[in-house]
Amino acid sequence: MRDDGALATADNESNTPEMIQERLKSVIKVAVADAGVLRKRVTVTVPRSDVDAELEKEYKELVTEAIIPGFRRGRAPRRLVEKRFGTEVGQQVQTRIVSNAYLAAIDKEGLKVLGDPLLWVKLKDKAESDSEQLVDMPTAIGHLKLPEEGDFEFKCEVEVKPEFELPSLDGVPVERPVLEITDEDVDVQIKRARANRGHWAPVLDGSVERDDMLICDMVMTADGKEIKKAENIQLAARPQRIEGVTFEDFGDRFNGARVGATKTLEGELPDDYEVEDLRGKKARIELKLNDIKRLELPPMDKEYLESQGFESEKELREYVRDEMKNRLDSEIKRGMRNQVRKYLLDHTKLDLPEGLSSRQTERAVLRKAIDLQRQGVPISEIAKHADELRTIAQEETTTELKLHFVLEEIAEKLEIEVSEEEINAAIMMMAQAYNRRFDRMRDDLARNNGLEMLYLQIRDEKCIDKILEKAKVTDAEMPRKPAAKGEKAASAGEAQKPSAKAVAAEKPAKAQEPKAEKKPAEKKESKPAAPKGGAGKKSK
Repeated sequence: MRDDGALATADNESNTPEMIQERLKSVIKVAVADAGVLRKRVTVTVPRSDVDAELEKEYKELVTEAIIPGFRRGRAPRRLVEKRFGTEVGQQVQTRIVSNAYLAAIDKEGLKVLGDPLLWVKLKDKAESDSEQLVDMPTAIGHLKLPEEGDFEFKCEVEVKPEFELPSLDGVPVERPVLEITDEDVDVQIKRARANRGHWAPVLDGSVERDDMLICDMVMTADGKEIKKAENIQLAARPQRIEGVTFEDFGDRFNGARVGATKTLEGELPDDYEVEDLRGKKARIELKLNDIKRLELPPMDKEYLESQGFESEKELREYVRDEMKNRLDSEIKRGMRNQVRKYLLDHTKLDLPEGLSSRQTERAVLRKAIDLQRQGVPISEIAKHADELRTIAQEETTTELKLHFVLEEIAEKLEIEVSEEEINAAIMMMAQAYNRRFDRMRDDLARNNGLEMLYLQIRDEKCIDKILEKAKVTDAEMPRKPAAKGEKAASAGEAQKPSAKAVAAEKPAKAQEPKAEKKPAEKKESKPAAPKGGAGKKSK
């Protein structure tokens, strides 16, 4: 007795896309030609017999269900079904053949394709032109047509991955900075933490000391004309940026000054100054000191220590030192990884696909422009520096794409794999940093393509760490900066809006594919942060 259910199941399994592609691989003709740098033109020819077989299969299913006036369901003659539904059937069969034949063709030729193909078609709404145009597959499907007789041929163009030689991965030269956390470093870090709970008190009888807050009246002139005037602006006695002009010695200029003192500063206005006619002109800034305020820190007493979760100053210092050491170790490791990245970039020659590079660059330009708008930079200002934005974005994209292909090749060569456990562990760390549930963090990443980016981040770091295992590492003594110096210039008064040029010129800290790594949200009060930041309230 025939088992119709089993036959139907077997028939359905034989019609899966994978099975169709496997059958097509053995019958289609494929011609591949160069069409540019890392670009191929692929011509695919599907035999008439296979086109007819697909049409026959479609009509065979349709005839049993078709409803045509004057006939019961499934009883209409085949010729009427073809006349009524021929266009729709042809479109469905054509879509299925093109998509499956394309995938079968690139598999048959072993092409490592990047992105979706573009197909050559003659657009129906441009009948006056005999020339074909490259369009995406969904658009092309609407303009292609199955021939009534003869084989079915279509042409497409694809970009392919670059082929290149990897440099030697053994004995990569890497310097390891030799740094240690000193008592002075710990003192500075604890002071920063205490400053978070300090208050500004007026200096009633005294002179300016470093890091005091100065309350000043300002008059700014250029070309002999007053261009800005402000009262009671706040300026810290350390390097400052006033109206875009940087004064590294600002704190030194006011050191020892008393209320009522007047100081005159001179500097050149930046070339992105808000008044175009004044750009590059020398500015004169007169500051009259109205008041001095000094930050008073809370005493290092039992109350303060307990508020931070410690029983003694010794325990606090040990905790701060450990936190700073952990952060320092992470920074050293990050620096060594960056040296490996630079080595790979400098010692690998490869071409990049133009289309992919162009698309990535445009996305990078758009991201930069949106970031600038969010920071309050006028659209007109962004437009003035559009060429600079694009140039910087192109440089970054070139570096990122090159490193992506190199690390992908290394991962294959070294057989680097990323387990589900490793991905989940990374998500757990992110969830803890954001104080969120694991499942919700994972769902968010899945919705925003974050899981793939996280996979790439873990894979790339494992590749680099594998290279570091066999690297030629030499210790390098690093000069120490004075604890009280080296701060970047702060802006006068409220934070100044960044210029389009300044943001355009910012370089990425490291060349990588965009990753899922995010900056953790601010934690609740108040762990002093370790070098560069981190000491704080100890959890009990």
